[in-house]
Amino acid sequence: MSGSRVDGAVGAGVRQLLFHPSGKQIWIVVGKDDEYWTDPELGFCSCKDFYFVSLSGGKECYHLRSVRKAAKEGGIIVMDFGDAEYVQMLHALAEDHANRLSLR
Repeated sequence: MSGSRVDGAVGAGVRQLLFHPSGKQIWIVVGKDDEYWTDPELGFCSCKDFYFVSLSGGKECYHLRSVRKAAKEGGIIVMDFGDAEYVQMLHALAEDHANRLSLR
């Protein structure tokens, strides 16, 4: 990791992994019981509510709302990485999520 910076205190559980120089982003929300991978542009979250509520026409999950609120109010923890770390990070996130699913 190249470093980190904190933009405000609202939504301290929202982390933006920002890759340079491409500007690619991965959003992580630390929830009550777990961490969730979100993509606010696509309206995606890895939480169960997304699959069982949001996709069936219900309201947006708490984690996506948290990302939008933190982005609006300046409460994001931004973590800077080099582009060379992007694929490794995606792999680690997917592996971590798969491990959590198999443990439950």
